Amino acid sequence: MAIEVQSASFSYPDGTAVIENVSFKVPTGSITALVGPNGVGKTTMLELIAGHKLLAEGHVRSDTEIAYMRQNPGFDDLRSATVINALSLSLPLTLRLVHDRLQELYALAGESDGLDLANELELWQSLGGYEAEGRWDQVTRAVLRQGLTEASDRKISELSGGERKSLILRAYLLSNVQTLILDEPDNFLDLFSKAWLGNELRNTSKTILLVSHDRKLLTQAVDRMVALEHNDVWTHGGTYATFPAERRKRIEKLAKDLDAWKAEERRLYRYYKLLKQRAGVSTAMASRADAAQSRWERFKVAGPPQLPPPEREITTRFRGSRTGKEAVRLTGFEVEDLVAPFSVTIYNEDRVALLGENGVGKTTFLKRLVAADPAMGETIRYGPTAKIGYFSQNNEIADPTAAVFDVARPNFRNDQETLSALGRYGLADHHKHRLGELSGGQKARVQLLILETEDPNVLLLDEPTDNLDLESILIIEEALLELEATQLAITHDATFTRVFDRFIIFDRHGVVAEAPDREHALWVASHRAFSLLDDPKMQILSV
Repeated sequence: MAIEVQSASFSYPDGTAVIENVSFKVPTGSITALVGPNGVGKTTMLELIAGHKLLAEGHVRSDTEIAYMRQNPGFDDLRSATVINALSLSLPLTLRLVHDRLQELYALAGESDGLDLANELELWQSLGGYEAEGRWDQVTRAVLRQGLTEASDRKISELSGGERKSLILRAYLLSNVQTLILDEPDNFLDLFSKAWLGNELRNTSKTILLVSHDRKLLTQAVDRMVALEHNDVWTHGGTYATFPAERRKRIEKLAKDLDAWKAEERRLYRYYKLLKQRAGVSTAMASRADAAQSRWERFKVAGPPQLPPPEREITTRFRGSRTGKEAVRLTGFEVEDLVAPFSVTIYNEDRVALLGENGVGKTTFLKRLVAADPAMGETIRYGPTAKIGYFSQNNEIADPTAAVFDVARPNFRNDQETLSALGRYGLADHHKHRLGELSGGQKARVQLLILETEDPNVLLLDEPTDNLDLESILIIEEALLELEATQLAITHDATFTRVFDRFIIFDRHGVVAEAPDREHALWVASHRAFSLLDDPKMQILSV
């Protein structure tokens, strides 16, 4: 057994319980997905297993060294961090320490003792450092189209989110550490990189515990799923293909067990009350009444069975409205050095998926649309009643030190309305927390709530499902399908694309084209370095 968690518990310093009495196992050689609602403690659980947080109770055992890839691998100074810094995150601890010392010695540029450098290089060689560099060269060539020598000093800040994530993820998967913990490894990845990740997971001999909300990945690449819910943890011995039905059966059984417990509690209560009444006229009944009361009290103290988790974490109230026949008309629109001039018309209630590799200008394009004056003229022309709503991939909505309640409050008439709305998004218990303390999915929920209050009829969405949990994604899909509004969304979630009816693809050469259907769009966007000009099925929009 590669990882064994037994009776694990963890609380924040203020006493708020995050993990309570959680037990599960990760078999050697398995790909196990940890799933559950946003904010339930999945990342905390990974940090406990990796030893980055200390358990309050229980224990974690592992028979191998564990390498842990955070959801958003951080650096002390993002502006100075380089590609080599990012790749070194995947090293085993001993080798990582040698790498860090070497970087310090290189930085001294002749001021250090040459003997120190020679000793560290000898240790680097003996521990397999040069083999690691060979693997890193494969990574930089695959992601950046450069060898390690050319790419090592490039600033991380110059790379797109997808390029950064792909570099680090590939380095972990190619490392010689046999047990990996991966937190949201598919976030920020384009369709090509997600396909690569799925293939790697299917063929690896490593033991991997991962958190993911990508339904295609969870269907095609995992062996089993551990569901961490608000008051329980349970294991599903299959993929996401059978998980929703199994969860539904489990919820129904838990609900029936709870109903049966309540009925039995009422029966025992009524019985002891009846005997108490009879004891008033017959002293012979007094002992039977006392025994019945004791039995009822013991039953109550034992408590009810496992409570069923809530079926819907969020309830949306998007309303939408018409924008006129044409919602957005672009004429000769371009993004300098990224997207060649193109023209396209988006009609009222069109649902348009924007697809393509990381770094080809999709987010820049969407931000230009957000910043445009609806009446700016010929390049971008919105419908006469257009109201723009924007969802940011990085949840850029407020100061991260602001309390959730304070972020939401300006959008409602009073405090009670604010708390009620936060409750609809599963955030009522977190209203005093600071935005920066929330999980990525909880931040996305706050952003969706604020977007809802703006009552937009033109939605510009940048990876709206990237951090949401599985149930929340399904709810958002339902809301978007029913919404009377025009929608343009960047997405690398293949399953989510079923919401859309038009598919516009950006390629690395700056060309923009529209695909004839969803199937062809996904096929094209799942290939690396494609040229839309070579595909006769595509309608070229570039002018």
